[in-house]
Amino acid sequence: MADERTEQATPRRREEARKRGETARSAELAGAAALLGALLGLRLCWPGMLGAAGDAVRWGLRECGHWGGGVESASAVMQTALLQAARMTAPVALGAGAAALVAALGQTGFLVSAHPLALKWNRLSISEGVRRICSRRGFFSVARSLVKLAAIGAVTFLFLRKRWPEVLSLAQGSAVNAGARMAGLVYALLAQVAAVALVVAIADYLFQRRDFERNLRMTRHELREEHKRTEGDPLIRSRLRERQRALARHRMLEAVKKASVVVVNPTEIAVALRYELGRMPAPVVVARGQRLMAQRIREQAERHGVPVARHPDLARALYRSVPLGRHIPPDLYQAVAEILAFVYRMTGRRVV
Repeated sequence: MADERTEQATPRRREEARKRGETARSAELAGAAALLGALLGLRLCWPGMLGAAGDAVRWGLRECGHWGGGVESASAVMQTALLQAARMTAPVALGAGAAALVAALGQTGFLVSAHPLALKWNRLSISEGVRRICSRRGFFSVARSLVKLAAIGAVTFLFLRKRWPEVLSLAQGSAVNAGARMAGLVYALLAQVAAVALVVAIADYLFQRRDFERNLRMTRHELREEHKRTEGDPLIRSRLRERQRALARHRMLEAVKKASVVVVNPTEIAVALRYELGRMPAPVVVARGQRLMAQRIREQAERHGVPVARHPDLARALYRSVPLGRHIPPDLYQAVAEILAFVYRMTGRRVV
């Protein structure tokens, strides 16, 4: 049970997998999108492509009678022919390329990784190859290909059976009309094939995504180990927090040395105040604590000659309402001022 992958992948594991170029994607989806994009480009730019084809034919017939041979003439003819071919096929190629790019980015986002190109010797292993073929993914790939082939074959058969009289009638018309009607039939057949390919591609993508999430799962041991790597060992974190608290207590006790007065309750609470006339708008709490910490604050004050004033109500009010390092609120000005005034009059003597 401990080795079963039952836990969802953490963001860190997903990020590491993405860096390795591992993500849920379907090549079938990109292929289906390319076919649909090519058909869309053909549909939108069909008149222009026919015009380009006509220009190419007329140019070819014209040049055949004037070509005198030679390497330079052949090069010029080849360049012109390539340009004519590019004009005819550009809408289809651009539509297919743009659709395939959108499908790829929609699946994985912008992802560049050289990790899949790295040489892996296990890919050359016959046993590993057989294992991949006989795996769940391999069986699904074979089943997907068979289903796709059968679906395309069925669509083609049904299309031709329905349009067969129209196909036979092509021989009775003119060549121009027959060509236009044949192009329309081929386009309609390709549109249905593209629809079938898209359905198969969507099913393949859903399978690939589910299989990717399944392979990305973690065991409880892996989850604990990753938590330790990212958050740190609990014991180390506990010791670090204790060390930080000890340093904070040490700094606070050091601040008692420069306090103006320590207000106590008399042993349960101790609050050290510092005030510099003309430099501070109000007294500041430089140390505070209860029970043992209050005792240590009081001992530190007595050790360094800081006056200690016993005022239970004021000590409780300061401890409850003023955090460490903050100025006292205005409603406590009067009570604190009376204590400070008394301390200033009794400079050098502890007030208890």
